[in-house]
Amino acid sequence: MNAPRALRTSLFTFLTVAAVVTSSCGGAAAPTAATSAPTAVPTVAVAAAAPAMLLTPANSVPQPFVWVKASAAFPPGLEIMVMEGDPSKSVPFTQRLKFPDGYVLPPHQHPIDEHVTVIQGTFVVGMGTSGKRETAFEMPAGSFILIPALTQHYVFAKGVTITQVHGIGPSGIGYVNPADDPRTKP
Repeated sequence: MNAPRALRTSLFTFLTVAAVVTSSCGGAAAPTAATSAPTAVPTVAVAAAAPAMLLTPANSVPQPFVWVKASAAFPPGLEIMVMEGDPSKSVPFTQRLKFPDGYVLPPHQHPIDEHVTVIQGTFVVGMGTSGKRETAFEMPAGSFILIPALTQHYVFAKGVTITQVHGIGPSGIGYVNPADDPRTKP
């Protein structure tokens, strides 16, 4: 069965363009009549990544991210950055949490739905009260987790881990085992 000439021409053009684009991006293309001769791959200078910035209606120009020590409601080592809103009030909020490698957050719950996106590292989260790492799920960077209000869960950080959490406040944390609450320790 012969394809019409216009279709063959379009297919040839597509394959030629695809091969050129792929090879110019550093990939390998299957040789075709148009690309059987070796071609030099252009080098591309990689620019240094600019620091992340924050721009909201609350500020008129982009601001640098500023991490602060999390409240005494969390085990030591956690850093936080409220990006917009106020988690303690009845308004939408967005915040980032930075967990050091090996950080453990014992079984707890929140009064609101938490929408969690993993930005960096591996967020290891388990549902329920066991607190066991072997029953938790490893959620790599790019993952999303919805934790409904009052769902008991626990967290481990594998590598320095950054999550972005958004929801509608007021938020808070209640530990399943009151002895795990850092606010009760001297």
